[in-house]
Amino acid sequence: MTLFFEVIFPVVVLIGIGYVAARLGRFSDAGVRALSDATFLIFMPALLFGALARVDFDELSPGAALAYYGASLPLFVGVIAVLRWRGTPLNFAVIRGLCAVFSNTAMLGIPLIRLVYGEAGLAFLLTIIALHALTYLTLATLAIEIGGGVAAPGAPAVPLGRQLARVVRSSLIHPVVLPILVGLAWSAAGWPLPAALAAPLGMLGSAAAPLCLVLLGASLAQFDLRRGFRTALELTALKSFVHPLLVWLVGRFVLDLDPLPLAVATVTAALPIGANVYLFAQRYDAGAEQTSAGLTLSTLVAAGSLPLLLIALPGV
Repeated sequence: MTLFFEVIFPVVVLIGIGYVAARLGRFSDAGVRALSDATFLIFMPALLFGALARVDFDELSPGAALAYYGASLPLFVGVIAVLRWRGTPLNFAVIRGLCAVFSNTAMLGIPLIRLVYGEAGLAFLLTIIALHALTYLTLATLAIEIGGGVAAPGAPAVPLGRQLARVVRSSLIHPVVLPILVGLAWSAAGWPLPAALAAPLGMLGSAAAPLCLVLLGASLAQFDLRRGFRTALELTALKSFVHPLLVWLVGRFVLDLDPLPLAVATVTAALPIGANVYLFAQRYDAGAEQTSAGLTLSTLVAAGSLPLLLIALPGV
């Protein structure tokens, strides 16, 4: 009960505030974009760099990332293979494979993991995020482009090499990934974080989590759950139940992880579908409406499944 009122309830309230404000027209599309830009270009980098710059690099285990990718990569490939065997077009199969494994690590994962598991848990999450977009968006681009996938009508044709270079570049300089990499480099160098720098970073970083949750609620108001509901159910089952189960099995029985990295990896896998998948579905004309419905439904399901998972995986 303490976990619910101290962690889950505030998260739900902030998401609800964003959703209601957007539904009532208090957030225009331009206003949501401006708030998103401020959050991901100013507040989020301060939180991420500040968190990793203080981490003891020698004690930062890759176990959480190994469990996450050790389970999610086979799931990604498996979903695509099964759908192709059933006759699904390649671009649709790849997008649904992404839906099964691509978590909303930024808007929901970072504030939730930090609230529940503290700075130590956040450090494990960031080892996952550092490779998240780079791994899956690159693989998805390769699979669709090499397989002859067709972009959406009106989208410009881009050579494969340039497309991959753009994906890798945007992944590395992304405002979530770049401060993680810089923070890791700072920590590895053994440099202390000066108080004059730590104080403003702390002030900016403290605003990141609530802003992300309000933004998540506002973004959900833009999607329509009624379109492609059956596909949304299938995608949600894969993302919210199959994915975390596989990650837990790999972390628990293959890697024998300690409770904290095991909990962080499993909860990260249980997060709803990330918004980047919707953008990819639009780019490759591959069921954007069903993807948006899956994103919305998986987020609603997470409101019930994540509290239960957090109780089952205290991380200690």
